[in-house]
Amino acid sequence: MTRKAASFFMFLALLIGGFASAQILTPVKWTWHAEPIANSPNEYKLIFTATVDKKWHTYSQYIKEGGPVATKFSFEKNNDILLEGKTSETGGKVFEGHDPVFNMQIKYFEEKMVCEQKVKVLKDTKLKGTLEFMACDDSRCLPPDDQDFEFALKPGHK
Repeated sequence: MTRKAASFFMFLALLIGGFASAQILTPVKWTWHAEPIANSPNEYKLIFTATVDKKWHTYSQYIKEGGPVATKFSFEKNNDILLEGKTSETGGKVFEGHDPVFNMQIKYFEEKMVCEQKVKVLKDTKLKGTLEFMACDDSRCLPPDDQDFEFALKPGHK
C-alpha cells in the first residue's frame, strides 16, 4: 500500500470514528450526594438529581409494567443501613397523563428530576447501588442506562 493510500484510509477511519462518537447521546446526567438531617444525627437524605436536556424526558419510578423503563434505585444489601420509606420524586416540568405512544398512564420529568431516599446509619459504612433510567424525546427512546453510585456514611454527624 502506498503512503498516500495509507494516509487516506487513516483519515477515513478518523472521520468515521468522529461521526460514530458524535452519535452517542446522553440527554440525562445524574449527580448524587448525602445530606445530613438536622436534629437526627444518624439519618441522611440521599439526593439524586437528573438534569435533562431540552426536548428530552425521563420516567417516574412508579410506572406500571408494559410501558417505558421506569427509573429504579437498587441499593446493595447493607446491614449497617436502614432504608426508611420509599424514594420520593419531584421535578421541573412534570407530565402526568395518558401517553399515546405507550397507550397508558405515565409520569415523566423534563428539565430536572430529584429523587430522595431517607436512610438511618448504624455505623460507619459505604452504601452502594445502581440507578437505572430511560430517556426519550418526541420521536425516539434511548436504551435504558445504568449508573453505579456510592455514599460514605457515618452516624453522629453534626
